[in-house]
Order: sequence, then structure tokens, then C-alpha cells
Amino acid sequence: MSYTTTTSYGTWCNRVAQYSTSPDADVADYVGSGDSEWVERLQASGALEQMQSDFRAAINAALPPSISLCGDEFIGPAYPEDGEFDDYPSDEDGSLDFKAMVEDIDLAEIVERNDPVTLEEIGRWEMKSKAQNPAKAASMAMHRAGLKPLTYLPHPVSGRPQAIYLKGDVQEALAKRPGRGKRTEQA
Repeated sequence: MSYTTTTSYGTWCNRVAQYSTSPDADVADYVGSGDSEWVERLQASGALEQMQSDFRAAINAALPPSISLCGDEFIGPAYPEDGEFDDYPSDEDGSLDFKAMVEDIDLAEIVERNDPVTLEEIGRWEMKSKAQNPAKAASMAMHRAGLKPLTYLPHPVSGRPQAIYLKGDVQEALAKRPGRGKRTEQA
């Protein structure tokens, strides 16, 4: 059995974002300025946690394979192999530049992809339905696509359970519908 001695390469606060405690806090701060009903829906549906998880996954994907973000701390080998970090940016001291590694991560895209949407919103905005009841058209489309709701939340007016989907999943399912962009010339 082989063991690797690990060490801390610093924290999110001292290596990436001086006034932040963690990437999770950055996501919460980013969405916190949104409409209060939307922020409540994020929290109640679990979409906020999904955004935070996707942000962390993007951060870890940008790091060298032997380094991980654990909580708010970057952990990696205490004795890296020669040249192990040659393809990664370094700062003026020759240390890994974590801020440069993660600066191209698009948090807005992560938030957009994990935006919790209702059937009404899917019908109106994603499907551009002109139907009198766009939620019904969206429900049929989601059923045909085999896309299950992320969760159900009470409707703000009626209190009845309302299906909630993640916008990125919906867009992907709608893009895969038969006939979308697949028209061919008939002889």
C-alpha cells in the first residue's frame, strides 16, 4: 500500500477571494441579490446546493489532478513530482496561482443552468408556447422527454404541489426532441 503525504496549499480566502469564506458563500452571495421569491425557491428546491456543488466541481476540474478543494482549503501532495504543476499558472513567488486557475469559471452560467423553473415558465419562456395553458403543454413535453421534476413545491397562490425542474435539464430535453433541427430534403 502506498501513502502520499498531503499538505494545505492555502484556503479559498487567502488564495482566491480575500473577502470570501468559501466558494459556497460566493454562490450564496451571487444569488442573494435576486428577487426574494426566487431565492426562496432556490433554497426550498435544493437548486442552491446544486449550484454550489457544480461550482465546486468546476473548481476541482480546473486544479491539478493531485490537488482538491476540501471545504475551504486546497489540499495536495506535500512533495509533488518534478514538473507535476508545470502546466498550471504560478504567482510571482513561484507558488501555484489558484486565483488564475479558477478565474475563467462562469458562475453566471452555473446559476442559469440550475435555475429552478415551473411548468408555467417552461411553457412560456423555454417552449415559447402561445397556448392558453402553457403549463399543460410543458407538462406533456417533459413527460415525453422522460424528464422528472427535481422536486415539488407549494404553488404561491393555490398551495397545490408544483413541479420544479432545473432550467439546464429542461433546455437539454427540449433540444433532444424528435424533429428539432433534423429536417431533411424529401425526394
